[in-house]
Amino acid sequence: MSETTDRRSHPRWHLAWPRSFRLAGAIGLAAAALAGGAGGAAPALAASTYPSNAALVGLAATPDGGGYWEVASDGGIFAFGDAGFYGSMGGKALNAGVVGIAATPDGKGYWEVAADGGIFAFGDAGFYGSMGGKALNAGVVGIAATPDGKGYWEVAADGGIFAFGDAGFYGSMGGKSLNAPVVGVAATPDGKGYWEVAADGGIFAFGDAGFYGSMGGQPLNDPVTSMAATPDGRGYWLAGSDGGVFAFGDAKFYGSMGGTRLVASVNSIARASGGSGYWLGAVDGGVFAFGSASYDGRAAYAPPTPPASTIGQRAANLAISWDGLKYTGVNTDYWHAPASAKTAVYWCAYFASYVWQHAGVSVPTESYVPTFQTWAQQNGRFSSAGATLHVGDLIFYSPKHVGVVVQVSPNGSVSTEDGDWGGSGSSETAFAQSSKVVLNTFNTRNGEGAGHYTISGIGLIG
Repeated sequence: MSETTDRRSHPRWHLAWPRSFRLAGAIGLAAAALAGGAGGAAPALAASTYPSNAALVGLAATPDGGGYWEVASDGGIFAFGDAGFYGSMGGKALNAGVVGIAATPDGKGYWEVAADGGIFAFGDAGFYGSMGGKALNAGVVGIAATPDGKGYWEVAADGGIFAFGDAGFYGSMGGKSLNAPVVGVAATPDGKGYWEVAADGGIFAFGDAGFYGSMGGQPLNDPVTSMAATPDGRGYWLAGSDGGVFAFGDAKFYGSMGGTRLVASVNSIARASGGSGYWLGAVDGGVFAFGSASYDGRAAYAPPTPPASTIGQRAANLAISWDGLKYTGVNTDYWHAPASAKTAVYWCAYFASYVWQHAGVSVPTESYVPTFQTWAQQNGRFSSAGATLHVGDLIFYSPKHVGVVVQVSPNGSVSTEDGDWGGSGSSETAFAQSSKVVLNTFNTRNGEGAGHYTISGIGLIG
């Protein structure tokens, strides 16, 4: 497979402000088949469960709605129902983790897209170019295919759109000010437009895509993570990380996981045939089916639990146990941050210093990354970017962020647990209050880490 040069037109953009608003409630469980990651929600049907080596990041349905694929961050593919397996990147070296999947129109192939913009085509999916190996202002977060399957769009977290094959460029939010990062993209039925959705529920419509409302500026229990469009393109659904579903235009509400305790966050939504239902997919591989969507099986992912025989492994074990949880975590455990922080904000440095403290490092509770990095430098626990990473180490980033290393793989990929991640809001305070601890997988060979942040140094735990 070779990657050819990309095609990106000059930006022509517009922001569609609300003209109408219709919200179908995000709470309440529909009389639908449920299966997967909800605590206390058992699978409605006896169906296959397959273990995954990495977190699940995307979900795509077959054209007739008789099956679906789940894709993991390591490129592994899991096929259910009438979905065929046509190959995957599972077990192969990746420069960056996979972040999404799109199926071909006949369902006989699919594309995987990675955070660096790399495209991997399988079955009858054609390769039409990618952003792999090219400089990006922000990591790629999603993909949408054209109606004839002869092209696709990639969308980045800053709202940038990259069009390949017969996909047209109709504008983007790239270079524009955003209240929250873009998390997904969906195309119109004729392929002459698309929507971008942001973590705060904001919708940006381009080309012939209509604006039918959004959650932008509305209170959310958790960030929006994905979207799907109705068959006629006159509506769309948004899904939140808590499993809440918001329906706009002619999109009907068939139920959600909002208000139900989940083992892992929801990060994808796929439309059933005819728009008469939808599936939600979660990080742990849980699949929740509503309306006409049927449950046909799931992948199952649990973060690795390293033995706590060394200080680094103890740190990783503790960090992993917080995956997907908010700052209040379990039984209102606040990472042991100062009391003043419990009603204020919860920075990533609070999380990292909490992990080190409970692994056995006498580090003060730090609220800001620069002071944490300075402490590490002054106490012999700092190395420059590019140093060999070990489980339990910290990665300091510029701009201000810090994550805890929980896995270092032989192929060069690294996984970190990051506090203050995936939130929404117009200020850092609001963002922090709505964020969670999130597992990120990436490759550091280009001096970049989670979210394509530039690595400024390494905190040495041992």
